[in-house]
Amino acid sequence: MEQKEIHFRKKRELGVIISDSFQFLKQEIKPISKLILVYVLPFVILYAFGQVYFQKNVLSAIDLTNQEKLMENIGPFYRNVFLFLFFGLFIQSLLAGTFYTYIEAYVKNGKQNIVLTDISSKFFSNSLLALGANFVFFTIGFLGVMMCVLPGIYFANTFSLLLFIFIFEKKGLGDALSKSWKLVNTQWWNTFVLNLLAIILLWVVSMVMSVPTMILGISNSMFSSNPLSPANYPDWYWILTGVSAIISTLLMIVPFTFQAFQYFNLEERENPSIDFSNPNSIE
Repeated sequence: MEQKEIHFRKKRELGVIISDSFQFLKQEIKPISKLILVYVLPFVILYAFGQVYFQKNVLSAIDLTNQEKLMENIGPFYRNVFLFLFFGLFIQSLLAGTFYTYIEAYVKNGKQNIVLTDISSKFFSNSLLALGANFVFFTIGFLGVMMCVLPGIYFANTFSLLLFIFIFEKKGLGDALSKSWKLVNTQWWNTFVLNLLAIILLWVVSMVMSVPTMILGISNSMFSSNPLSPANYPDWYWILTGVSAIISTLLMIVPFTFQAFQYFNLEERENPSIDFSNPNSIE
């Protein structure tokens, strides 16, 4: 059965954005999987190993009952947390840069004119753009949370299109921030619901994947007369933890797709004359 080309630039209601997002992922799963397998998956696996190491050797070594030892280890602990979070940000940026490079080629060249080798020459630079945008986004979100939870939520939603705009339009970070603010505020609540649904989807998948490990942790702490230290949990526990981290990370392409479709939906409503196949027409 021949697959039809999906037109990103189109006014869509919330339900249509979600259905078209999954249709696009279903149709393009082979080329997208090939790109992720080659350029992203090795780093995601390394990230999963890092997460297992962090939980097994760093978190499990903290004894909250021993305040003196806790203070001695607080410096190395925060250093490990910082490095782990930065590596996670890098992985997310690499995934976004690779995936959005494919969407960029799909929109500007058409489904039938995509050459994966052309994409490979651009994904690294786009991933660097994604890393810069993600750093700014999380800094703004963090400052918003420090002010209060509600400003953090507002900023996170308002600038949720920053990443895609910065990569797709390539007109500078300041312009991308301004554009995201302008577009999202035309349909702030629709964008919020879309982002919230993506978060819930990722949370549900993560919860399902972690059920066996949760059962082990609960039974070990509540029903065992001689509870095991997390460092001594069986190998299958840590293998499942790593697999769960890999799947949860790769599923980030779902909210990335939602945000791409929402960008074109809002852009079509605000600037219906733009031809995205001609980069010079993007204002």
